Amino acid sequence: MSGAEVFQYIDGDTYVHKLNPLVKILFSVFVIIAGIINGDPLVLVLLMGIPIVALIVAGMIKDIITQGKMLLIVFALLILISVLTVRTGEMYSVSGVGLATYDGLLTGVLISLRLGAMFFAFLLLVTTTKPGDLVNTLVSRLHFPMDYALMIMITMRFIPTLQVEARKITEAQAVRGFKPAGLSDMSRIIGPTITPLLSNSIGRAGSLGHVIELRGYRSNAKIKFTEIPLKMKDYLSIAGIIALTVGFGLYALGYI
Repeated sequence: MSGAEVFQYIDGDTYVHKLNPLVKILFSVFVIIAGIINGDPLVLVLLMGIPIVALIVAGMIKDIITQGKMLLIVFALLILISVLTVRTGEMYSVSGVGLATYDGLLTGVLISLRLGAMFFAFLLLVTTTKPGDLVNTLVSRLHFPMDYALMIMITMRFIPTLQVEARKITEAQAVRGFKPAGLSDMSRIIGPTITPLLSNSIGRAGSLGHVIELRGYRSNAKIKFTEIPLKMKDYLSIAGIIALTVGFGLYALGYI
């Protein structure tokens, strides 16, 4: 996998890779819930730091840097939108011109930190867990309907595939001499890039549907999944997640 692709499994033999998929699913749920109920920026920074540390342990420093650059752009846009739309609270002015309010900045920062925490938690889940093991756990342990589990797996595979195809299209345009130099050129590249990308995606989706039918998925045959056994390190990790959930919950309720 190239560093530009996201949400694709990366083979490894680290402690994080060896954890049961159930542990990483529970951790992702914990990050989502904790991010929603907490509104303290420092707590959200800590929450975002936990999956980042786990990704470092999994040996994905380059991926953190690559995706971090993309997230910084998203964060800047979210903060800008919040500053422009939320005009309540103390106004910060320069030379008498009101630029931003405290509530606008705080809203943008909170949204960005929540998004970052959830993004890195999900990145940890999908890049250190084999898609087959993830679907197996969703169906066998969490009793997800097979259709939903299949949709999740297909979506996870389509994201990096679309990235690869988009990169090939832009590289082909560069070989033909098109090098966007400004906003006007960037706007011109959208149509020639999006049109073949959508066309290829629709064709790929249709082919995938035919393959699924040919393999008898619609025959209502029951598919048996073998549960991946939990080991001691998995139980300890689950206990840690429960402790973190209780701690973040108590803090959000004001008991800590």
